[in-house]
Amino acid sequence: MTFEPRRFMNRYPEESRDPVPVERYTSPEYFELERERVFRRKWLNVGNVLQAPKPGDYFVVDLQVLDTSLLVIHGMDGQFRAFHNMCSHRGAPVAWDKQGSCRNYLACRFHGWVYDTTGKLVHISDAENFPGVKAEDNGLTSVNCEVWESFIFVNLADQPEESLAEFLAPVTDEIGRFDFSGYTPAFSYRIDEAVNWKTLQEAQLEGWHLPFLHEKTLARAVKVEGSQYRHAAIELHGLHGVLGSPPPDSFTPPPTAELASRFGTGTVQAFGSKVENADEGYRFRGSFDFWHIFPNLFIGLLNGLYFTFNIWPVAVDRSIWEIKGYYPPVRTAGELFAREYSKVGLRDPMMEDCFTHELVCAQLKSGAKQHIHFQDEEILARHLGSGVDLCVRGLA
Repeated sequence: MTFEPRRFMNRYPEESRDPVPVERYTSPEYFELERERVFRRKWLNVGNVLQAPKPGDYFVVDLQVLDTSLLVIHGMDGQFRAFHNMCSHRGAPVAWDKQGSCRNYLACRFHGWVYDTTGKLVHISDAENFPGVKAEDNGLTSVNCEVWESFIFVNLADQPEESLAEFLAPVTDEIGRFDFSGYTPAFSYRIDEAVNWKTLQEAQLEGWHLPFLHEKTLARAVKVEGSQYRHAAIELHGLHGVLGSPPPDSFTPPPTAELASRFGTGTVQAFGSKVENADEGYRFRGSFDFWHIFPNLFIGLLNGLYFTFNIWPVAVDRSIWEIKGYYPPVRTAGELFAREYSKVGLRDPMMEDCFTHELVCAQLKSGAKQHIHFQDEEILARHLGSGVDLCVRGLA
């Protein structure tokens, strides 16, 4: 199959073709602007309703990029809410564990102040010795929180510039056709990397590197002999976007993957399969579609499963990469084997990625180059940096 040169650049002429300054990846001052003008203003995905399925369930999210920890709780009234995980007494965390369940009340372990699942302060220990302290004025500090599909988002601005529905509007009609029901959390990874958050994300925003970096893992599921790698599709939707990975003309999985595929769906064989699009429901662009929700959420949609990446800045040269897989419930030993094989199949290329990310970060800090370059197949990676820079300059 032949492809038009610069097909994506021509489709999206508003995207610059200029070199990108390395300073955006190495400057502490630029990173501080990203913290305040991107992460403190935009809607951020912090989890999935499956992490707190029942009323009274809760989980804690560390947002180091904004110097806080959030308590996300499934209220007894069925509503999800988010609060700074901080007692009004002396600032201790209210929830000290990462995940748990309560019967409508959470007590601070430091001095026993008690809050309900709406954040209301319902008990002050030794209240008579707190003259002038009113319970109604000292509840948990709330954070804007909304749910879309099964994804929980927060916004730490006092007043969000737009609702979550408005923020996601460019992509909801498309992603919303995917049926997210019936899946359960299957596995998760958490990686602490010495890399700028945009460098980490840009490596996920293009598949052009797959035949090179992932020659011994994912390459066989996307490589077409005698041809350059070309995405099946790249689309820009506001600040967001999607890329579709092309299925190869023929794909023979390794023996272990072929065995696993007899019992259940996994990542390796799903990458290499062709998905027939139905008249209704989600429309696949390729063998799998990788959606980027600005600024740091990825949703990978495959036939029979999905996975997510959350990439959190910590410092200009440090990031946390959270990977979670969602699969149908396991019913047999064979399905468990298929899931575990799929877990490893995703882990191994991630390790190849991480090693490379840190090498790139170290070299960019050397100052040897002042600019980097993106080609046509990397336009979604360029789009991320363009969106961030628009926010930094107060234009988005």
